[in-house]
Amino acid sequence: MFQSDNIILLKLRSGVKRDEREALDQIRQQCFGMIRQLICSNQGSLVDAEDIYQEMIINLVQKVRKNDFVLTCTIRTYNYEVARRLWLKQLRKKGRNKTDLDHLQNTLQCPDDIEKNMMRQERYQALHRHIDRLPEREREVLKLYYFERKKMSEIALELNLGSEQVAKNIKCKAMKKLKEKVKSRE
Repeated sequence: MFQSDNIILLKLRSGVKRDEREALDQIRQQCFGMIRQLICSNQGSLVDAEDIYQEMIINLVQKVRKNDFVLTCTIRTYNYEVARRLWLKQLRKKGRNKTDLDHLQNTLQCPDDIEKNMMRQERYQALHRHIDRLPEREREVLKLYYFERKKMSEIALELNLGSEQVAKNIKCKAMKKLKEKVKSRE
């Protein structure tokens, strides 16, 4: 089961080896295949893909550990773009065919629509402020359900709610409150 990007980033920042390993494994499951495809379909080998992937991971971990790092797209998109740029740089160093470089430069670029990303970031921050203002039990249910992707039965057990239905009711109540708050702000 894939974890949300926020949880992966938290695990990378945690400093706990087990959490870091889980986050890196999750990133590999999500990203290595597409990076291998990118490299191997653009004059590279599996060894090249492994090397680029390692450089990309080092880049990501260094950026994440800086407290001012803000991810404005998915980890998958971010890593693809970093790997693509690293591979372009490598091809330029090796002096490979210029026309192939032009083709690669135009493949699946991340949109640079800064205004759109800023608006998305503002909505994201506003949503988190609203979540922080919810009662603790509602906040916990939402966190466990949406961020940790736990089943309602697991949430009911973890929070001693008595039944899965109670957890569902709490989630539903919290979601209604959030929708009202978001609508009233628009």
